[in-house]
Amino acid sequence: MATYAIGDVQGCFGPLMQLIKVIDFNPAQDQLMFCGDLVNRGGRSLDVLRWIYAHQHCCNSVLGNHDLNMLSKYYGSYKSTKNQEFKQVFAASDAPLLLNWLLNRPLYIQCGKDLIIHAGLYPNWKVKQFKQLAQQTQQALLTDPKQFFKIMYGNTPTKWSTDLDQESKIRFVVNASTRMRFVRTNGSLNFSANGRQTKIKNLKPWFSYKPIKKLKKHIIFGHWSALGLYQDSYVTGLDAGKVWGGQLTALRLEDRQLFSV
Repeated sequence: MATYAIGDVQGCFGPLMQLIKVIDFNPAQDQLMFCGDLVNRGGRSLDVLRWIYAHQHCCNSVLGNHDLNMLSKYYGSYKSTKNQEFKQVFAASDAPLLLNWLLNRPLYIQCGKDLIIHAGLYPNWKVKQFKQLAQQTQQALLTDPKQFFKIMYGNTPTKWSTDLDQESKIRFVVNASTRMRFVRTNGSLNFSANGRQTKIKNLKPWFSYKPIKKLKKHIIFGHWSALGLYQDSYVTGLDAGKVWGGQLTALRLEDRQLFSV
C-alpha cells in the first residue's frame, strides 16, 4: 500500500495515465492525493474529472485556483464563460456529479506528517489556525456556493488580521491557500511576482520564512509552475509545469521517491 501526492494535472489526461502506469498504481491498495488544479488548459479536463471521480474511493484532491474558477462559472454565470474546456465539462451529462464532487474538495489534506495545500501555508498562521480557517471557508462554500463566488475574487485584503470582516477573511483564506507565491516581510501577499525568484525588496517565497521551517508538518504544494519541482527539509513543490511542456510529478509519501512523466 502506498500514498502518492501528485502535482497540478490541469486537464493533462494522457500524462496522468502515463504516470499511473509508471507508479504501478493499484486502486485496491494505493491512494492518490492531488495538489489541486485538476482542470484547465490541458484540453481533457472532463476526462480527468471522470477518471478521478470513478476512483474516488482511493483519490482525493485539494481545491486549486483553476478548480475554483471553473466552479465559480458553473455555480454562478457559467453560460457567459468563453473557456471551451469548461464548456465541455458543463455540457456533459454527468457534470452535476463531477462538479458536486469537486465542490466538496477541501483546502487541505493531511497525510500523517504531510499537509497538502495547493499554494502553501501562509507563514503567519499556525497549522491549527489554518485548519480552522480552511474548514470555516469550506463550510461557507458549501452552504451557499453562489454567494461564496460573488465575494471570492479580488486581491484584497493582502494581509491577515483577526479584525477582518467575514467576507474579507474568506477572500484572504482562498488567496493564501490557492494563489500565494511571494509574501512581503510585513506579512502581505503579493500577486504581481510569479517567477522562480524576484528582485523586489522585502519579498520572499512563502516557504522561506522562519515559521515554516519550525513546523512539525511537511508542506506539499503545487501551483508554482515557474518554480518547478522543489524540495527542502520543510516543503515539497510538485507543480513541474506539465501543461507548459514540463513534467507531471508524483511523490510517494512513504519513502519520498519521485516519479515523473
